[in-house]
Amino acid sequence: MTDQEHTGAWTVERVAGVVRSLAEEEELPEHLKSAQISGQDTVETLGLDSLGAVFLIERLEELAGIPLPDDFLNFEDSIAVIADSINGLLGKGT
Repeated sequence: MTDQEHTGAWTVERVAGVVRSLAEEEELPEHLKSAQISGQDTVETLGLDSLGAVFLIERLEELAGIPLPDDFLNFEDSIAVIADSINGLLGKGT
């Protein structure tokens, strides 16, 4: 993991990239490998179940370099909200 992975601001594209990466690793549904993911897509509309949400949280924690709160992710959260939340925790407002 590079320093840039830890330090850069989180964007919709960055979170979408994490989702696609997890799909390529077969941790998330296969259709997400090539899906058009927008900031308005939610955890639920992407088709993530509770186990998929755990995989996503774990990867986000790893890449952001911080522990995320237990209540960090809700199924109604959009990709944009996820990016903004990480930036807020890192003190990197968007």
